Amino acid sequence: MADYPLLPLPAPVRREVSGKRRGGDGIRLPGRERQGERFGPVFDRLRRALDPDDPLTFGEDPAGIAPERALVFEIAGSATGFREAIANVDGLEFLGDEDTESPADEDFAVVDTRKGREGSDREDKPVGGRLYLAMPDVQALEQLLSLWERYRAGERAPAGFSPWWRVFGQLRVLRAWGPEDRVPDDTIEYLQQRLKDSPDSEHRVEVELWSSAARERREHARRRFREVLGEAGGKLIHSASIPDVAYEAALVDVPAEALRRMTEHQDVIAACDDVMFVRPQSSVRFSTVVEESEVGSAAAFASEVAGPPVVALFDGMPVQRHALLDGRLLIDDPDRLDELSVVAKRRHGTAMASLILHGDRHLAEEPLDRRVYVRPLLVPTLNGKWEEFPRDRLLIDTIYRAVRRMKQGDEEGDATAPSVFLVNLSLGDARRPFTGPISAWARLLDYLSAEYGVLFLVSAGNVGAPLPVSTTESLFGFEDVAPPQRRELGLRALSRASTWRTLLSPAEAVNALTIGAWHEDAHPGFQAAPGTLLDPLGDGSGPNVTSAAGLGYRKVIKPEIMMPGGRELVREISSEDGPAVQVAQPGRFFGLRAALPSDDGGLSREGPSTGTSAATALATRAACRLFEALMDEENGGLLLEAGPAYYGPVVKALLVHRARWRAEAADLMEIQGPARQGRDVERKDAIARLIGYGRPDIEEALTCASNRATLIGYGEISADQVVAEYRAPLPRSLERVVEPRVVTLTLAWLSPVNVRHRMYRCAKLDLVPGSNLNGSDGFVERAKLQPSHHSVRRGSLLHLRYEGRKATSFVDDGHLHFTVSCSAPAGELNDAVRYGLAVTIEAGEGIRVYDEVRQGLTVPARVGGTP
Repeated sequence: MADYPLLPLPAPVRREVSGKRRGGDGIRLPGRERQGERFGPVFDRLRRALDPDDPLTFGEDPAGIAPERALVFEIAGSATGFREAIANVDGLEFLGDEDTESPADEDFAVVDTRKGREGSDREDKPVGGRLYLAMPDVQALEQLLSLWERYRAGERAPAGFSPWWRVFGQLRVLRAWGPEDRVPDDTIEYLQQRLKDSPDSEHRVEVELWSSAARERREHARRRFREVLGEAGGKLIHSASIPDVAYEAALVDVPAEALRRMTEHQDVIAACDDVMFVRPQSSVRFSTVVEESEVGSAAAFASEVAGPPVVALFDGMPVQRHALLDGRLLIDDPDRLDELSVVAKRRHGTAMASLILHGDRHLAEEPLDRRVYVRPLLVPTLNGKWEEFPRDRLLIDTIYRAVRRMKQGDEEGDATAPSVFLVNLSLGDARRPFTGPISAWARLLDYLSAEYGVLFLVSAGNVGAPLPVSTTESLFGFEDVAPPQRRELGLRALSRASTWRTLLSPAEAVNALTIGAWHEDAHPGFQAAPGTLLDPLGDGSGPNVTSAAGLGYRKVIKPEIMMPGGRELVREISSEDGPAVQVAQPGRFFGLRAALPSDDGGLSREGPSTGTSAATALATRAACRLFEALMDEENGGLLLEAGPAYYGPVVKALLVHRARWRAEAADLMEIQGPARQGRDVERKDAIARLIGYGRPDIEEALTCASNRATLIGYGEISADQVVAEYRAPLPRSLERVVEPRVVTLTLAWLSPVNVRHRMYRCAKLDLVPGSNLNGSDGFVERAKLQPSHHSVRRGSLLHLRYEGRKATSFVDDGHLHFTVSCSAPAGELNDAVRYGLAVTIEAGEGIRVYDEVRQGLTVPARVGGTP
């Protein structure tokens, strides 16, 4: 039993609150006459498209509007109620919406509110807007045309159609979804390279179709696409339909000549109205090469395992009989990948399983005492150099089937591991770097997370491309400078490159915890590295060079936390862009020690593992350890009565809870330049891209100390104008004394998602601080060195840190006071949302925080509100 076990947070009081009002957009808009000039020709084409005697054909106007074609409405500002207005037009199906930004022009501009410039146009500021996608039938197009004519004639909007008048007045673009949308530039670049390498061969691509909410429309779209695929001479390899995440896709082989036409947007597939996107096939692959310099062997572990698994590893097939893994894995292999996996090439899954069970073996930690459920997903390539996802399946469908089989069961039987709530995904799609829109894989994880209460731990991704470094020295000046200057150069280089060294899908998933790689390991050979291998951070801490940068979807803080990923060493090289650094292979000098396969059939080999995959495995191990601590009766058993539905949110909160920005964040803040008005969010977002909330201290999260008390709570809340008021006792020894103190609050939940709504996240929870957390009484105030208050409220996790040292009298009856609230930004939220909550109060050495807080928990506190 820990000397200072985690404490329970007193149950909240619930209180009704009133809603909030919203302001306007502040955007100058053109009048009806100007809009008539802009869009009159568009609606003329629409009128002709509906003329049975003279229909407009696709060949005459590829961008023309027609029945059963997705329409793009791009507006300036916002149009409240537009989704509901679409529902009033029979036959017009809403497909989705996104936020946009466009340069100011003669028709649309942000109105200046600055002193002395009131009312003029802000030419320097982009105009925010929204893009709506909808698909009409003939009747809907006729009604749309009728509404437009009435708007132009100056008539008032019919009942229920006022949002359409706002849309017509704010319309920037109205067009059909066309070939340029379906085959984007990155796909064209990929296809051109494949055709250059194999000019006469078929090539495999993924095609995403529009996923209608109506089953009949989906089936009709599939039939039409198969017909078009046949016309192109292509073959269907695999298809999948997951309506819950609007995923309708096909894996197809297309002849070279059809692909050439596709790169010119002339192919029948590019012209097919049912196609949303054509993309390269998803690619998840890892090298199987094992360096000869890698170390040692492991003795078998005799410790027993007990209890059902709570951790799942979706990865490559591990070496099951390895000394570190034997008897500790529960393999579920319905796709029979074991038969395709040469034992000597099972590197990635073996290393990840080892790191989850044992951690970095340089530290000689105790192994987990539960088995790990393993669902193999990767197989070695024919040449044996890589492990990759099978090329005859859609990856997203396989993940979907794997989670449903594990948690719910499938046609083969009942759920294979219903007790699992932590899923390690040390995987990323190298062909889907995050660029803004959320990927189908991330949407799937968010849906499965809310549906089954599963917490996915996802690697941010590794970027192996050389990192350009700017130096005023000679070509190889990075090598010549002293460690402190090299650290500054390295951090500057990472900061500059963060906008293009982005997350790999599905790391942008909102409900998942995304893990970055920290420049840290316990390798004993680090100091013996030769002079040609350089520490890019000059013997300091920070993000690894290869660790992909955030932010995530809708600027959610990603990665949330950093975990050790090996102290990567680099070599300086010359590149087209000037001096750059390239990460060396791990081996004798850096890396986390983990189990590896052996060419000679040995079952005890160990060697280094690095990067965000390894960091994610360590995060999963830490999450399991936190769960065990919360379930331990001798340690309070805080989750024993909660039930499995709360495991994910509580562990998610506690895993992030002891993360904070330290010296590396201060260094990065200095690199961002001087603080100027309006730049605080921008500067802090730039730091969060690289390190999220920081590197958590897991040992601190596992237990308390004499000067530190952590309280754990959980509950559920609905978007029904009710808040949960929490009160936690403050240590009396901090009253009226000049003493440093810190309060940390972490709130986590798994939000349902609406994949057809631009706000996406159905449940937005918030923490509202009381008077003793907002600086008004001097006890604590929001710490300056942490992510901005805007950024922390964008995802499914809130992590706030408060600091103070002034002598002050307590208010709120000597209690810490804050509330949890819930809103529904993406439409209706029908069910209550479960959340986990962690609160820590800490002070300097000698202050008996723990004992005083624990004593305060036994004394009933006066509470207000309606219970």
